[in-house]
Amino acid sequence: MKSKSKKSGKPVAAKNASLERVLEQNEKIKETVKEAASELTSVNEVLKQRRGDEVPVQVIKDVITQNKEVEHKVAKAAGDLHQVNAELAHELAERVDLESELTAMKTDLADVRDDLSKSQAKEEETRKLALQDALTGLPNRVLFEQSLGSGLMQARRHGWGLAVFFIDIDKFKDINDTHGHGMGDKVLVMVAERLRSVVREEDTVSRWAGDEFVCLLLEIKQEADVTCLAENMVNRISESFEFDGTVLSIKVSIGIAIYPADGETADTLFKNADTAMYKAKGTEKRVVLFRDPL
Repeated sequence: MKSKSKKSGKPVAAKNASLERVLEQNEKIKETVKEAASELTSVNEVLKQRRGDEVPVQVIKDVITQNKEVEHKVAKAAGDLHQVNAELAHELAERVDLESELTAMKTDLADVRDDLSKSQAKEEETRKLALQDALTGLPNRVLFEQSLGSGLMQARRHGWGLAVFFIDIDKFKDINDTHGHGMGDKVLVMVAERLRSVVREEDTVSRWAGDEFVCLLLEIKQEADVTCLAENMVNRISESFEFDGTVLSIKVSIGIAIYPADGETADTLFKNADTAMYKAKGTEKRVVLFRDPL
């Protein structure tokens, strides 16, 4: 931000009062000049009327006196006008300074607004990064837990159901060991994109840790719809994936816990979804609802 402009010597109200005083003086000078002009006209008229006649001594004395008074008024008016012009020049200079100061202040305020806007944007970006998985761009664990907490509150209030999926990539360690961690990262990004592509906008997919993902489905009505969505996830992710000439077919296992039947708290739902996920690894569909018998 730019440095602050210098402060003016007088408050704005004082400057306005000073200018009004100078303008009043200017009006008084005008009146004085008008009076002198009128008096000079009167002297000239007297002299015209007496032209060709002997002018009485007293009239001459009166005319001389009046003429001197007019000269005095004109001289005083000239002096006052010079003073007024000097004060007006000073006032004008101060107003130029004030205008410059106000312009500088506007610039400073614009800079402050710009700094605040950048600060807010940076704060928002920092907050976003703090709640986002750096690799996949998905909500991270903290944001998912917040979403689940809020979802449970709404579910209890409105009598809605919700589901938690625990999703694990099968044999992910083998991918890293065989093809390197770069390929492993590509697999994680691919899985994240495909998971996101099959859920609704109001649902949440998150990278939980390592090769584990979680998903929150809100306002569910039929359990069959939930298991069908999970099976679609498995099928979508298993589609062939190619990177730098290497073709892979990824498999995932999904465990499901539904509120309130499989748990009424976040911890219970997570625990039961995790348990169901390990059960799913030994099944053909690779999808298990916690309450399903094996």
